[in-house]
Amino acid sequence: MTDAKFLREQLALIRELAEQADPYIRKRLLALAEKYERRLADQNRATQSRL
Repeated sequence: MTDAKFLREQLALIRELAEQADPYIRKRLLALAEKYERRLADQNRATQSRL
């Protein structure tokens, strides 16, 4: 499994959990999702710059 695939799967799981969570936990999960999105975007940029 590639790192990008892992990040996408974790991001989907985090968002799914956030939908069911109370407001405090939802806020924290969405902040975590943002971190995963940034990591994924950084990884995509690094991959494209190598090409």
